[in-house]
Formats: sequence, structure tokens, C-alpha cells
Amino acid sequence: MELFVCVLNEPSAVEDVMAGFLEIGVAGSTIIDSRGMGKIISQDIPIFGGFKNLFEGAREANVTIFSVMASSLVEEAIRVVEEVHKSLDEPSSGIVFTLPVGRVKGIGGV
Repeated sequence: MELFVCVLNEPSAVEDVMAGFLEIGVAGSTIIDSRGMGKIISQDIPIFGGFKNLFEGAREANVTIFSVMASSLVEEAIRVVEEVHKSLDEPSSGIVFTLPVGRVKGIGGV
């Protein structure tokens, strides 16, 4: 089991990502609105205003997806994200990482 964490810099892509997850067998996800460090530093903290160009790709809002899934689904989930959204190798596209999960309780079908 893995905890799959994905930050998408395009909130409009989340519905299509969720549809893709369902197709590959991901049982559920939690989605939260989030903001990145670049947004906060470049606009919310005046002393760092000069760094605005450094964080050009900073979005107004992001979404963070959390999902506990079988390790065998991780590569497929990343493929879904990149097909729906864009390659995570592109600057300011988002990030995906996983963490091993030792125990899960309360999730059916996992």
C-alpha cells in the first residue's frame, strides 16, 4: 500500500484525474485546495516582492490529492495525471510522491 500525494497546479484538471483513477481501480481520494510557497512569497510577503519573477509559474490555487492505493496502481495513477494534466517534468506542472503505508483501516476494497 502507498499514500499517493499529488499537487496539481491546474485545479480544473482534478475531475478528469478522478475519472481516470476510477477507471484504473483507485477506490477513493481526498482533494483539498492548497497554495504553494511561490504564491505566498511573491505576492503575500512584501519584502520578497522582488522575487516575483523567480516564481513565475506560481498559481493562484492548487489542489492536493491524497489517495491510499495498492502499490501496483501507482505507475498507472501517475500516467493518468500526466495524460489528463501534463507531464510532471514540465516546470510548474505539479508534483507526485508516495509514501509506504504500513496499516490501513476504514477503507473498503483496498
